[in-house]
Amino acid sequence: MIRVNKIINSSLVDGPGERTVVFFQGCSIRCPGCQNVALWDPNSGDLYDEQDLARKLAHLAQPHGNVTISGGEPFNQVRGLAFLVRELKHLGVKNIQVYSGYTFEQLIAGTNGSYLWVREVLDQIDVLVDGPFIQALDDPFITYRGSRNQRPIDVQLTLKSAPGSPVVLNWDDEIQISQDGNIVLPIGLSKQFDSIGTIERSRMCGQTTLVR
Repeated sequence: MIRVNKIINSSLVDGPGERTVVFFQGCSIRCPGCQNVALWDPNSGDLYDEQDLARKLAHLAQPHGNVTISGGEPFNQVRGLAFLVRELKHLGVKNIQVYSGYTFEQLIAGTNGSYLWVREVLDQIDVLVDGPFIQALDDPFITYRGSRNQRPIDVQLTLKSAPGSPVVLNWDDEIQISQDGNIVLPIGLSKQFDSIGTIERSRMCGQTTLVR
């Protein structure tokens, strides 16, 4: 079973492309300045069977094939997370991205005491955005993450090449245009677009901006 806070469909601010997002409930890391304090309590939220949750997410993701798993801290429920990502891949989800307050190195080293389950997760997912949110490293020119220290890691390429040297994707200054014409971009670039639409700050963590 997995304890979940909420599910969001058609998100443009939780990773590249249109994405279906599930927010796990419960977090032991509790970063100062976290925008999701309501997700810290491990006893709140709703319980889902892993297979039922995977079917729901895969169905919602059918138009685009992208699922993001956030929180909270997904690796606090690592066994359920492992079952979930394996089932998502079985159901044909194309891209799975996981946010974690743990670093890749901590996960590989078995920091949370569940290395076999951690490795099962890493074997199935495409991108890991790792590391705690650090307020002092917030940056108006980053996208899809909260602070500059957090790295979007190509997990499969890292595992195949050199697990000790994470392969980090370049998400800096990325601009995304949705099918309905909305623009998603770092808030540091928003002034360059304020004459063509209404600017909405749609994600505090990472300061992603939506221009309609």
